[in-house]
Amino acid sequence: MSVQFFWPTSIDPSTGAGIVALYNDAIQHTDVIGYRQALNDDEGQALVADLEDSLRRGGLALFVIRDGDDFIGMALLASSEMPNCRHIANLSKGIIRSDYQKRGLVRGAFLNICDYCDAHGYSLITLDVRENSRPHQLWQGLGFTEYGRLVDYARVDGIAHPGVYMQQSSASLRARLSASSPALLSADEFKKKLRDELESRITLTHPIVKKILNGTPQWELLRRVTLQGYQLTKHFLEYIETLYHHCPRGIHKKRLLLNMYEEETGRFSRTDNHVNLMENFIRAIGVGDADRDAAIPLPSTKALIDYRMDLVRNRHTFHMGAAAVMIASEGQNLETAAGEARHELLPRIYSLTETDLQFFSVHQKEDIGHVAEGISLVADICTTASMQQEALEAVRKTCDLFYGMYEGMAQAYAA
Repeated sequence: MSVQFFWPTSIDPSTGAGIVALYNDAIQHTDVIGYRQALNDDEGQALVADLEDSLRRGGLALFVIRDGDDFIGMALLASSEMPNCRHIANLSKGIIRSDYQKRGLVRGAFLNICDYCDAHGYSLITLDVRENSRPHQLWQGLGFTEYGRLVDYARVDGIAHPGVYMQQSSASLRARLSASSPALLSADEFKKKLRDELESRITLTHPIVKKILNGTPQWELLRRVTLQGYQLTKHFLEYIETLYHHCPRGIHKKRLLLNMYEEETGRFSRTDNHVNLMENFIRAIGVGDADRDAAIPLPSTKALIDYRMDLVRNRHTFHMGAAAVMIASEGQNLETAAGEARHELLPRIYSLTETDLQFFSVHQKEDIGHVAEGISLVADICTTASMQQEALEAVRKTCDLFYGMYEGMAQAYAA
């Protein structure tokens, strides 16, 4: 990979075609770029013409990343015409081509952006982004902090999504990016950090979960929260199947195969397919199959689903996908409230049977082993300090997204 960074002051046909291709790649793989569908030829030409006009008039800078002749990334940097605000540069349309993501481009790209800002007198970088989206998580990881928010920031399929406005000084961003890399941890140290990261972020502490388990039945809330949990359950086998596909041959691949077999058949636990177990629970709490199938994920639930799916589908982020699914996700079933697991609290409060709660009791037992296997796998495949830090970050973000899912439910079901 021979990556180079450019700040073109005009757009030739090759650059214009590269920009449109980057937009369309982003539109295909995410819904946060601002367009509903890929740009056609006329729309692409209009986009390039508008950018060319803005470059010619000044106040807009175009940043391009190339690998040989391939356009693999871009960003726009806009400055204010107001004399008192010329120290501010607003960053937008930061795109890295989907097949180049998670390949170490971000650090070099933003150091280059910092160089440009310093050379042109921009000491503060601002941006805005949809809340809980992957770009939002990236900006947070790079140290950008929120200074404002807009509840009705974007509308997708009639649903309003909140947005956040973020800022960071160029000096702070450079210092963060230039900090010396951490040393490679020993296997035992790394395993301990992975488990500590999991156990430090307990979602059962969220008020909406406490309300369900506080001793007084909250049937409607239980049903709504369970239907969101079902959105996760439906995708779990695909996560494991995809990890199995990318996993190197050896003991870890065999363990993933056994995990898939149990998810699909329930043979080891002598129960049933795990999605069926969840559907049994949903029926037991009074939700019919039609209502169950009509339920859709809230934006915060979808953010968690998509974050893990993006990681497991990209072979370059296998270590992060394994950390997100096998440690952070499987570890959610190990949590207890006041020393008791969910399947022990629910029957006392909601008069549910042991059969009704098999989904939870099975996972409470099996996921002890699955988390241990996940920690072992991730420790073995993370051979560099940066891979270790990325895996730790994946555990941290996944747990935070679980908590954010409950927060999304709390806001949606406040009434």
